[in-house]
Amino acid sequence: MSKSNITLVILISLLSLQYTYAVQTKSSSSSKDSTASETHQQSQNEAAEQNVKWYQMVTNVPSDYATFFKDAVNEKMIPSYIGIAALTGSLMFVDQRGWAAQHRLFLKSPLDHRTSNFVVNFGNGAYQFAGAAAFAAAGLVFNDQTAIRTGSNIAEAVLATGVFVQLLKRITGRQSPAASSESGGDWLFMPSIKEYQKNQPRYYSFPSGHLSTATAILTVIANNYPDQKWIRPVGYPLLGLLGFSLVNKGMHWYSDLPLAYFLGYTFGNIVAPVKTNKNTWIDNEEQSSLRIFPSVGPNNLEFNLLFSF
Repeated sequence: MSKSNITLVILISLLSLQYTYAVQTKSSSSSKDSTASETHQQSQNEAAEQNVKWYQMVTNVPSDYATFFKDAVNEKMIPSYIGIAALTGSLMFVDQRGWAAQHRLFLKSPLDHRTSNFVVNFGNGAYQFAGAAAFAAAGLVFNDQTAIRTGSNIAEAVLATGVFVQLLKRITGRQSPAASSESGGDWLFMPSIKEYQKNQPRYYSFPSGHLSTATAILTVIANNYPDQKWIRPVGYPLLGLLGFSLVNKGMHWYSDLPLAYFLGYTFGNIVAPVKTNKNTWIDNEEQSSLRIFPSVGPNNLEFNLLFSF
């Protein structure tokens, strides 16, 4: 890949990442001397949550985008934007080698082949909406408002995340590994709608829609069930396996994944902010988080993971 293409990609990543960060939720006072207005507001929030409407998964999307763009300009997130852009750019240098090695194993190993094919389904829209329907159905059967709300939130998060990711895909037009014409895949910016639909693998690589929507769903479920501390420790490795499988199958490069993860995490938190059992907002710093720290050496590129919960 030429230096001009690399520079352009990093710039695109920076512009995209200014709209991708975990939403900072509002902290309410924990004082025993809460005012009447605060108590009334909490009662309104609780009442709203008890009556989830089926159409909210669609009608809430515009306000999700309004929150997304409003919160994105927080200057405190500039280091995160730079870090993810640097990670994306760094991964581009190992994309071709990483995919080539994995794909050879994918073709030779029946177990690897079957596992990757199965795991990729977690990012499939049909399966994701089926999961949303399952939560909603369970909520209706057992009169569980949390389950109903989770089902609605999942559908809303998939819609909001999916539409935005599709827009980025159609702007960047990056070739997937399976359809690449050069090392690391060429970037065929702004393909026509007809051309994109005719040969999607030639344009749909950046960023990963599978990983972004799967991350949004995990975030929604974890936020709706904050007492279930096992959800994130189990879910994050599954997201890692999903990313690995997407590269295995030649659907995505590794550099397609960092932005996808942050988009999903951001929209998941917008759709379903974390609340305590007392219906109070949890500060963003107290939430579980996964951080990735790249380390570049003379002959190697390493990534360190830090998970807190």
